[in-house]
Amino acid sequence: MSSESPRRFAASDVTIAPFAQLSPEDLYGLLQLRSEVFVVEQECLFLDLDGVDLYPETLHAILPTSVLGRTGPVPFRDSHGEQTGLSLKPAGYARLLPRGLIDGPAGHPEGRSIGRVVADPEVRAGGIGSALVGALVEQFGPETMLTLNGQAHLRGFYEKFGFAVSGDEFLEDGIPHLPMRRPAGPAV
Repeated sequence: MSSESPRRFAASDVTIAPFAQLSPEDLYGLLQLRSEVFVVEQECLFLDLDGVDLYPETLHAILPTSVLGRTGPVPFRDSHGEQTGLSLKPAGYARLLPRGLIDGPAGHPEGRSIGRVVADPEVRAGGIGSALVGALVEQFGPETMLTLNGQAHLRGFYEKFGFAVSGDEFLEDGIPHLPMRRPAGPAV
């Protein structure tokens, strides 16, 4: 955990954009973050670069480090703690898939799936996940069902946004997950 003082984040701090509007720096940073957390920290060998990011309807929710008062690259430490380069990681990230793209057990033809919800391990505090999920629920929840395959231990977190378990627990990359859905309607 970083020594930076905790700050509370809000949905209004989140930027949502399609792939075509991401800068090379945004793209590199979000891929750095997803790789660091999903592949290295969680030890999940999977094809993160699945091509879904490229769909014009896929949206990328980014909580930029500028909300922490940082601009530009900062020193990057590898999985051994050595400074090896520079980091452009955002404070947090999530993506929203196109309507009808079935993403695992939670998928639904009328829904849009939230996935890849992640916070920078160095600044996990202040409601990064809440800001990301809240922004997506506020902007897209009123018009369509939202789905996600959430890690089982985060059930209560997602329930705060109106998601309910929609099927049986399953293992994904060795981690227990629950399919969850949130009907269309105002944010709770």
